[in-house]
Amino acid sequence: MRSFLPNDWRRNVWALTLTVFISFVGFQFFSPFLPLYIRELGVTDPAKIALWAGLQAAVTPAMSGILSPVFGRLADRFGRKMMLIRSLVGFVVIVAAMGLVTSVEQLFLARVVMGLFAGFTPMVMALATTSAPKDKVPAAIGMVQSAQLLSVAVGPAIGGYVASHFGIRYAFFATAGLCALALIGLIVLFQEVSPGAPGTPRQPAQKVPVRQVFEYPHFATVMALLFVAQFIDRGLALLIPLQVAHLPGIEKIAAISGAIVSIGAIAATTSANVAARLAREVPAARILLIGLLIGGPLCATMALPRGWPMLLVLRLLTGLCLGAAITLTYSLGAAIVPAEHRGAAFGWLGLGLQIGTAASPLASGALAAVSIPGAFLFDGALAWVAAALLLFGARGLRRGVT
Repeated sequence: MRSFLPNDWRRNVWALTLTVFISFVGFQFFSPFLPLYIRELGVTDPAKIALWAGLQAAVTPAMSGILSPVFGRLADRFGRKMMLIRSLVGFVVIVAAMGLVTSVEQLFLARVVMGLFAGFTPMVMALATTSAPKDKVPAAIGMVQSAQLLSVAVGPAIGGYVASHFGIRYAFFATAGLCALALIGLIVLFQEVSPGAPGTPRQPAQKVPVRQVFEYPHFATVMALLFVAQFIDRGLALLIPLQVAHLPGIEKIAAISGAIVSIGAIAATTSANVAARLAREVPAARILLIGLLIGGPLCATMALPRGWPMLLVLRLLTGLCLGAAITLTYSLGAAIVPAEHRGAAFGWLGLGLQIGTAASPLASGALAAVSIPGAFLFDGALAWVAAALLLFGARGLRRGVT
């Protein structure tokens, strides 16, 4: 590794941001349309399509979560940039293979193998924090997170166009191509920081016993709120294409589904930015409570539309109400945990997020197999359960915790 120059951290963070944006746009080319691809692979029973869609969407994050400690040890030994290269190379090959499968079982196996190369996002965050000077770390993380949010707004719409006009298989090939482009950008643009240079990793924080982490006031509630927020967000991404496919008179199912998912992502990004500004004056828990109380019924109402324009409007409104939930929940975690223990505590919050990522497709798929409207109703009720936790079980959070 070459010597680290004062302005290199900016180049590195921009390189990571570009890598994340390109690759995550690619992932969004096919992720929202897995139910439609499953049907194309010969599964015609709507109940089985929903169940397979849940399994396909859950297995990769589940494998990634299980193997995260292994990825971390390998990164310490071989370098975080090398771990990112490993992930992207794996994604190029495996995603391309997904476009060639001939059965839903082969697709599931490919998703399992993809989990072995996951751990991409944690490594990107680690590189962002170690590349930037200490006082610039929040800005670096913000840039990378913004790239992820923007990819959700852009990717499904373009992916829906590709899938509708060329076939869903070509969406996988396009994703593999974008991952290859991201890989080239990472290799060429990113220069890993040499030891001892500004922005190199700081000494690891002291380990905190599990019991001590959960002794912080309302920490378990915050972890549960993060799980619910991620569960609802992931569930809606799965349910939207299924609902569109059941609406009468729609031919371009993938394109319309992608547009609705993109609108939801734009609304969520807007909600997060507005909520972050409001949280300077109003306790984050109060903003979150209002969003959950209003967003819950809106989410449940998505079970009713008989036309896609109304579904789009409801997804937009739901995104505005619930889109800031994850950002606000992390803010609550930062408020109740001292800075010296925040790394360990946020690791547990991240676990809650990952459980929501894996559990939501499984549960939503199972519910949709019985009733797609029932799955929307369940998500709406879950939002109100989270609101009840804030309203009756965490009054200190609503008064503002410092």
